[in-house]
Amino acid sequence: MHIKRLGTAEQPSCILYLPNAPQWEADSALNIPDLIAANGNHWRKIMTIFAKLQSPDENWREYRDKDLLREAELISFENKLINSPTAFHLIAGKASWERLGYNPDEFELLDNKQRLYRKGRVFLTPYPDYRQFPNLLIEQLRTLLNRTTTG
Repeated sequence: MHIKRLGTAEQPSCILYLPNAPQWEADSALNIPDLIAANGNHWRKIMTIFAKLQSPDENWREYRDKDLLREAELISFENKLINSPTAFHLIAGKASWERLGYNPDEFELLDNKQRLYRKGRVFLTPYPDYRQFPNLLIEQLRTLLNRTTTG
């Protein structure tokens, strides 16, 4: 069965859009360490980057394994944005930008390597891989998300 979303948040504050879902039973309880074990290093990178963006403190490993996708976040594989006007929407990778109909030329460029764009609460980001989405860019986006939430 193809899953459309990962996560149990009913009112997510942040939604990550990816082009391909992991191997996971839609009706299974979500357990990030098990999901990573079943899907390999690729999904460890995705979950680690998302946890670094969302963790309330520097303890992103614990957040990834215990809290990520439980109350505040979702990952969507659908072909449209989820109707959640107060959430941040992180459209990850050019394949997702195109699939969802977003053109970076219509967004504000936020970095000099043309990897991060913003329009309101929608961000076009690189695919969550360490080479494309390094720690410096994670920190830049994390700061923007926190500043927009509090200010």
